[in-house]
Amino acid sequence: MANTKMLCGIGCGICLLLVTLIILLVSIGTIEPIEYGIEYNSISKKTNQDNVYAGGWYMIGPFSSFIAFPATLVNFDWSTYTGSKAPPIDNLKDGKL
Repeated sequence: MANTKMLCGIGCGICLLLVTLIILLVSIGTIEPIEYGIEYNSISKKTNQDNVYAGGWYMIGPFSSFIAFPATLVNFDWSTYTGSKAPPIDNLKDGKL
């Protein structure tokens, strides 16, 4: 009788440990190093726009995920400003667009 209770306790402890481990692993969200992300909760269907996350691993909860955006920015200079680094891009070819 005592041996059965001990085996039942060990089995319940192992099950509890596995469930906890699965919940922890599902709660991890990742963002690539060249991205930013905002947290999205799939239950409330809302985003947390107060915190913007840079690339890395984060504990965000089992029902949350990230909406990722690129962190790189490319600027094109279309002006004829004299301080620009290159001349403006000409889209006209033989007078046609």
